[in-house]
Amino acid sequence: MEATRTIRPGDGPYPAALSRVADRPAELRLRGSLGAPRARVAVVGARRCDEYGLDLARELSRGLARAGVSIVSGGALGVDAAAHEGALEAGGHTVAVLGTGVDVVYPAEHRELFGRIVTSGGALLSEQPDGTPGWKGNFPRRNRIVSGMSDAVVVARAGERSGALITAAWAASQGVPVLAVPGDARDPLSAGAHALLRRGARLATSAADVLALLGLDAPRPAQVELPVPGASASALLSALGRKPRHADEVARAAGLAPGAALAGLLTLEIEGLCEQRPGHYFLRRI
Repeated sequence: MEATRTIRPGDGPYPAALSRVADRPAELRLRGSLGAPRARVAVVGARRCDEYGLDLARELSRGLARAGVSIVSGGALGVDAAAHEGALEAGGHTVAVLGTGVDVVYPAEHRELFGRIVTSGGALLSEQPDGTPGWKGNFPRRNRIVSGMSDAVVVARAGERSGALITAAWAASQGVPVLAVPGDARDPLSAGAHALLRRGARLATSAADVLALLGLDAPRPAQVELPVPGASASALLSALGRKPRHADEVARAAGLAPGAALAGLLTLEIEGLCEQRPGHYFLRRI
């Protein structure tokens, strides 16, 4: 891995946004590069998460990364890891803010992930000295850096006592917008996000919602890779309009089989380029 260096307020790489943090770190240890992204968005959530939540965090982060947004998270299991992976899958930038020293791999199974973050041009960041192990008390304070260096915080999946709610609380105190992704009202992993929505968090159903809040453009259709051979994002979007159109009708207009068109439309929905209505009706969002 790349050598670690110390950065302090006033140094070029030190995140200027951390000035909003009352007790900002006097110095940070950095491995890799913080880059110069269009914006930084924290995507956080439950460590013990279901596949739905992991897919959601990965897809949201992928869409944001394609728009030039750096994904910030805490390098933990669950949603954090999925968020970092989504950014990497999109060829984007991501920062893992650690509660350990940047030379400590915690959890141990993230050795490969942390290596990919650095070699892809991203960064590992921590206020802890090198060699600091995973002490429980370091992680809640770590979250103030996650939120403080970000332009928005998105809570993807979180129970009532999730550490992601600590990050959201830090964000609120720092004046950083908080967004939450809704889920099944009966699912305990939706409870934290729903509590945030009741308290005034903004609704996030796709990357487009976050990009709109930040005043950024959604990814261009040509940048979106569809999971169906021969399917073109531009062709599908051309077959859509501002009024809902059934997936089968879109398929005919785009010259695709119904199943292929539906798979492509669902990908475009995830990227925030179209919107689905009940009954497999879709309309453009751009």
